[in-house]
Amino acid sequence: MCSVRWANLLIDMDEARRLPGYREPAVVRTFDAPEAMDVRFYEVRAKSALNRVPERSRMPFRWTINPFRGCTHACSYCLGGDTRILMADGRTKTLSDVEVGDEIYGTIRDGRYRRYVTTRVLAHWSTVKAAHRVTLEDGTEIIASGDHRFLSHRGWKHVTGTQHGPDRRPHLTANDELLGTGGFVSSADASPDYRRGYLCGLIRGDGHIGSYSYAPVGGRARHVHMFRLALTDFEALKRARDYLDEVGLATSRRLFQAATALHRRVDAISTGERAKVDRIKE
Repeated sequence: MCSVRWANLLIDMDEARRLPGYREPAVVRTFDAPEAMDVRFYEVRAKSALNRVPERSRMPFRWTINPFRGCTHACSYCLGGDTRILMADGRTKTLSDVEVGDEIYGTIRDGRYRRYVTTRVLAHWSTVKAAHRVTLEDGTEIIASGDHRFLSHRGWKHVTGTQHGPDRRPHLTANDELLGTGGFVSSADASPDYRRGYLCGLIRGDGHIGSYSYAPVGGRARHVHMFRLALTDFEALKRARDYLDEVGLATSRRLFQAATALHRRVDAISTGERAKVDRIKE
């Protein structure tokens, strides 16, 4: 045989081609493997495949091998890093701050309807590519890649079409109406006044705080100083305890099962010291 299927992969076959944004010559590769269909690979000459790990890194090694740049994710559905994402706890995060393992809200089709469900983030990466600004009627602006899809009343639509004619993919137009939660409300400023008000609301609404005395028959008078805040909303309890810790009021923590048919776990913070109870009253 005078040739084999790999003959077109010689380094000098396509030396003149260049990777966009890369000054050195690059060889363009394409493969017939199913997982690589429609993917263009650029082979470049690298000065080194070794990368030094920053000294402040917690990794147990100081060097890594990086044989390639980019990935076959192709980052089809990309949004600007400052896009707000609705988390499972009702708060929002910028997309750049979302981490693998975070729980966020998504949607799922259930029969004829679509409903919200919580889902876990499996991967997170960043890329640099051409982007488009999508402006909604309520003033919301979203930066997205042309391949990103949005859910409309008429199904999923890309930001842009790929070609003209009857085979052009569904894409957004000025008449489309998107489905979603709408604009997010800005979170409250976590100022000292706000945090004191938050703690006050918890105590007045679902807590026990106070000092009292009683005298058992034939015994000495007893003085009780009590503060206990028990909730199944662990986020609210954590906020309260963090604030108390910051102002120097260390409290004890308990976990127990609520006496209900659901047997929900209850978390509590409490103290029985008079000075702390008086300080919390203030």
